[in-house]
Amino acid sequence: MVQLHLANLGGSTRTTIHCKTCQMHYNKIDPNDQKLHKTHHDAMLSGPQFNLPIPTIATRPLPSSPLSRKGDLLVISRTSTRELQKRALALLDMIDTAIGAPPNPARANKFFVTDGKVYILVCSRRIVSLVAAERLAYARRRIPQPTTTEGVETSRTEREMAVIGISRMWTCISQRGQGICPALLDECAARFVLGVDYRSTVAAEGNGERPMRDYVAFSTPSESGMAVARKWTGKEDFLVYDD
Repeated sequence: MVQLHLANLGGSTRTTIHCKTCQMHYNKIDPNDQKLHKTHHDAMLSGPQFNLPIPTIATRPLPSSPLSRKGDLLVISRTSTRELQKRALALLDMIDTAIGAPPNPARANKFFVTDGKVYILVCSRRIVSLVAAERLAYARRRIPQPTTTEGVETSRTEREMAVIGISRMWTCISQRGQGICPALLDECAARFVLGVDYRSTVAAEGNGERPMRDYVAFSTPSESGMAVARKWTGKEDFLVYDD
């Protein structure tokens, strides 16, 4: 998301405010900045609005999924309309702003071309959660750090085979803690690769003693994303990668 005027200068000034809820810097005396902040802030709290006709593009959730009781599932891929793809890419840019990730201008040209998919839950015409996934060949195993260690946990292990990379996962503030994001991860793991289900947590014979879920990697998740990844994989040393 583009931040206008003094908000781009970095540290706070007399007219620049940092919203701790939505993580946006904006100029409090500029009407355009105020409007931009309100739109972004509301999106972080309740989800950005989605006004396209849902019945024609919705996907049926997995039989055991709680998502059917919460809203409509959309899967945006390389076969989706250009309008849907642009909307999904704009959502990912918005989430980058929220989590403090650097801009990713290359995403627009390569994400869907390389079979990326975005799994979205829409509730009451708002996008309340999403998981963005991409094809992956290798990742590295996360090395848990002592609880007293400050900073981001890193991975120094050798590369291991991976298949699905979770580049972004996000849920609006008002809907967190309801199991929506793990349910979207299940949808992704079950359907990302045609005919192969990567949800299993049990090691398959002849599969290097790795459960299928262990072939799903996460792109440098935030603290809350780390908790979701740990719970979903059932491992402290799940796979991570840089997108």
